[in-house]
Amino acid sequence: MSAEVQTWSRRKAVVFALVSLVACIAIAAFIRSMWNQVSVREYQMSVALDGKAPWGEVGPESGGEPAPTVLYRKLGQSYCYTAFQSPNLSSHLRESGKSQVDVQYNIFSDFGHEGRYTLRSVDGVLLARGTHTIENIKEFGGQVLLGADEASRCP
Repeated sequence: MSAEVQTWSRRKAVVFALVSLVACIAIAAFIRSMWNQVSVREYQMSVALDGKAPWGEVGPESGGEPAPTVLYRKLGQSYCYTAFQSPNLSSHLRESGKSQVDVQYNIFSDFGHEGRYTLRSVDGVLLARGTHTIENIKEFGGQVLLGADEASRCP
């Protein structure tokens, strides 16, 4: 093989390696940008301090615990809700005396598909920022279907 052909082959190999490297970096950046995205949604929600919501009692997630504080909003004839155990936050809500509060949720999504959600703040009390937990509380929730409503993605 002549020196000119060897130089050309090396150049092609170097260009191919650089293009491949740039393509891999671009693909990795795209995947990273679409993976585990966090958005914030805010709702005005009603408060039930004694676990008694309009559809009935919301019991604790496990036996032996006191009734949870319930945040809920009406969706058609049904309700979206989040119940939690947090003496500090429940005391704050009790002291405020408000029947409705602003509630923010962290909504996690991968490639545009929404998945889990967590409480971000309740009545201005910050609980989590993205995946960083500021105050660890036990929470559970979902949707109570009433009437002819169809299931939706709560929060």
